[in-house]
Amino acid sequence: MKQSKRIFYYDVLRAIAIIGIVFCHASISFVSKPNMVNLNYFIISSVFDCFRDFSIPIFVMLSGALLIGKKDTLTDFFKRRLSRLFIPFIFWVVIYAIYSFIFIRHSIDLNYALDIFLGAPGTLGVAFWFVWMIVLSYVGIFIINKAILWGNAKHNGFDKKFISLLTLISLLFIACVSYSLFNPYSSRIVYFVSFLSYIVIGYFIANYALIGERINAKAIIVMTLLMFAASYAYYILSYVVPHSVNANQFVTLGYFSLLILFMSVNFFAFFKYLSKAGAFDKIENGTLGNLITVISRYSFGIYLSHYLVLNALKNNISTFVNYSSQNPLFWIPFLVITTLIICIAISLILNKIPYLNKFSGKA
Repeated sequence: MKQSKRIFYYDVLRAIAIIGIVFCHASISFVSKPNMVNLNYFIISSVFDCFRDFSIPIFVMLSGALLIGKKDTLTDFFKRRLSRLFIPFIFWVVIYAIYSFIFIRHSIDLNYALDIFLGAPGTLGVAFWFVWMIVLSYVGIFIINKAILWGNAKHNGFDKKFISLLTLISLLFIACVSYSLFNPYSSRIVYFVSFLSYIVIGYFIANYALIGERINAKAIIVMTLLMFAASYAYYILSYVVPHSVNANQFVTLGYFSLLILFMSVNFFAFFKYLSKAGAFDKIENGTLGNLITVISRYSFGIYLSHYLVLNALKNNISTFVNYSSQNPLFWIPFLVITTLIICIAISLILNKIPYLNKFSGKA
């Protein structure tokens, strides 16, 4: 069950996921007016913003694919997993706090700094909730791995049966949430722990044949692509846009929805079977492949820095033009590309400097 070699399609998925999250945050100011005169602009903005709705699950599923089956000791777990998260995280919390004191609060506000640290909504650190969710997910993965080690010592094939059972439970959990039989939003801890469902599903998709060997990889590629595209179009046009217009505010589904799960699973499986069909063989070691790998390896650093970079970028642009009322088909990609270039440059520079390289978020 142990993953030893770097798997390129994981890098592709991680790179797309971080880009999707930047798209979401770049689109915020464009989706705040659902009843705008130009409905086409709102639809375009919604398509970009909702990239997040499958990007976050993909990130979490990748953690399951990579870490379930690892034989970490408790010491390794804290040194290799949590320190890799917290060292760059604390660095960026300090940077965000200083920026907030100067440009937002205009004074030293330690309570606001604490809110940034906790990823509180309405603060510049709102995106940092993800760090705390991943911490709890890592604890869950550690417990799952210990259960697998214990079970394999007693019964051959315990790991496959155990993972299959956990996957079934995870699917049932998301179904229960979809039909309002369980509320994962009752507290932050319950919400964060709920992402273990995507952790388990991610491992299952990455390591088990979804349909069997009777259907070849190319057929599965076409099927998963069509199902993802159809479900995403349905989500935007039949749920997000009409519900947002009716409510006069941007409305999306939560991550624990069967539709979001369906999109995420098909998206993950699409790239898995592209890899099986050899679609990445020619690009993996080329210029595009190297760029994908860089974005993937620095994805955590990009995640930590992008919200601040976006905020500064938007504030500076807004002094010259009211970009949020103009064509999102130009402005959102422009904000995303500019933000990514700046964040990647910051991460690469940090990684080149002794002592500061620990803050780059490089995996």
